[in-house]
Amino acid sequence: MLRSLLKEILNTKNDGKVNAAVLVPILECKDSKIVMIKRGKNLTRSAGHVAFPGGMMEKGEDVIETALREVEEELGLKRNKVEVLGFLKPREVLEYRIKICPVVGVAEEINFNPDSREVSKVLVDKLENVLLSRRVADWGANFECCGELVWGASSRVLDDFYLRIVSRFGSVNRFFEILREDYARRGQKKA
Repeated sequence: MLRSLLKEILNTKNDGKVNAAVLVPILECKDSKIVMIKRGKNLTRSAGHVAFPGGMMEKGEDVIETALREVEEELGLKRNKVEVLGFLKPREVLEYRIKICPVVGVAEEINFNPDSREVSKVLVDKLENVLLSRRVADWGANFECCGELVWGASSRVLDDFYLRIVSRFGSVNRFFEILREDYARRGQKKA
């Protein structure tokens, strides 16, 4: 059910010229979770920021290949364990003029093996909690993931996701009610 609901709100192709990609990893479980990272403090760009796993495109890659390569490098999540569902609107990392394509994928694997040079912390939080943490400030929306502030390009990606859910389902709460109802129905069928 999660996969079909997400496919209803995602773009089926990348809408724009980009030079980087991130994976927005959703873990499919009873309480759907989202995975973010706290970037290593010694990185040249966005050190210490909360972000989605991702990076610059390499020659000959498309956005899906880049996002899957980066999540494997940064978190050890194997590409064949991720089902790509679609895309969100490209966003720019303003201070570096890097245009990123957010690729949304679902996985069931939760055993991560992070690259300590790129990732100082893996953040896994309930997707519902992250989306409901939305606060709008003068500079735009921000969120929290595992108690860490999400701002900048990552918050703009999350805000696009949030607004698509609200537009299609009426509210974040309704979206998760539908998921819980489906989960309960499937649980009753097994009993």
